[in-house]
Amino acid sequence: MKILQVDINNYRSCIQTKLGLPLNLMALIGANGVGKSNILYGLRLFTKMDRSRSFFSEEIKDGVLDELLNTQINLVLDFEDKTIFLRCKFYYETDERNIDKVSHTEVKYRIHGKTSRKYTKVASSIYQIIELLDEDRITFKQLPKPLRTEEVQFQIRLIKGISNLSYYSATQFSDPSKCPISIELDDYRISSRNLRGNKIHQQFIYDLYKAYKGSSPNFELFLNTVGLNGLNLIEDVKFSDHVIPSSSYKVKTGGKIQQIENTKSIIIPSVKVDGLILSPNQLSEGTFKTLALVFYILNDSNELLLIEEPEVCIHHGLLNSILQLIIQQSRHKQIIISTHSDYVLDMLRPENILLVHKEYETGTKVNSISNSLSSNDYKILKEYLENEGNLGEYWKESGFDYE
Repeated sequence: MKILQVDINNYRSCIQTKLGLPLNLMALIGANGVGKSNILYGLRLFTKMDRSRSFFSEEIKDGVLDELLNTQINLVLDFEDKTIFLRCKFYYETDERNIDKVSHTEVKYRIHGKTSRKYTKVASSIYQIIELLDEDRITFKQLPKPLRTEEVQFQIRLIKGISNLSYYSATQFSDPSKCPISIELDDYRISSRNLRGNKIHQQFIYDLYKAYKGSSPNFELFLNTVGLNGLNLIEDVKFSDHVIPSSSYKVKTGGKIQQIENTKSIIIPSVKVDGLILSPNQLSEGTFKTLALVFYILNDSNELLLIEEPEVCIHHGLLNSILQLIIQQSRHKQIIISTHSDYVLDMLRPENILLVHKEYETGTKVNSISNSLSSNDYKILKEYLENEGNLGEYWKESGFDYE
């Protein structure tokens, strides 16, 4: 799947925001407060469709949904060699931490080239079917016969495709002290209830453990990238497993106490740096963030990555390597970054850049460099890049429109 065009309506500063994504790697640049992050947050709503558990009946839906915020995002997709026009309406609340909780989603789509221009609505039950299939609680052949159709199969693939994106922010991996010094597994199965929500540090350690335990080729690639032969950040990462007996008690009828014996598996991560064995929470912020970003860039199997300000807390020498890694991975997946760094722009071409500004009445607006500059100014920019400097210097010295 590849997103070709995005149209965000009524989401924070994105009142009527349209952007084209012609290349697999695109960078959003602009001043503070113009809405770069809001574009990424808007796209992140698609990851929360499968968490929508409140499917309302027609009788009460209108009254309930009227109390919620609503946003419509339209996409043009290249999916399974077809051009898909998608209309998604999200009903949600935003909590005190500025996190959106989606309560209801309405999705319609149309396949380009079909005789009918009518949009097909995706039933709410599709999300429940996807959950059952993903948890191996049912197979497609076990679904009721009316649901075992090519259209339902296509809708399942479509919804899973558009929700397969990941978001990594400038501050997600800040403060390594939040990182756990151990992970508890229940009977050798990860206790997933401890890893949901916003516990991104715990999730990173667990994801790293899964790659380590599974002898993943990407884990070796990760170690080579961050190790002595690569960025020289660390020497090694290891996990030690410890099985610890534990017991609990249950009071039965009549006041009898039953002791329940079981075991817990404790996983302890360690990182070797300059010959010292450290816990992850002892690493510097820059080292920890770089490890996490490199790991997910290499290991994230989703088709779209959103990366907000990769330059934060990272030395220029390391940033150069991370950007090269991002450019390399964009050959295989779609990546959208936001940045304030002229150094990031130095490694990109004008075709990779989207200029973001904000207008008083219509909110966040996005333009490519070629559409923002006159043909003569664009020619001057090309000549400057060929003979004098790079894109970051041009941005810093003379800037673009709306800056």
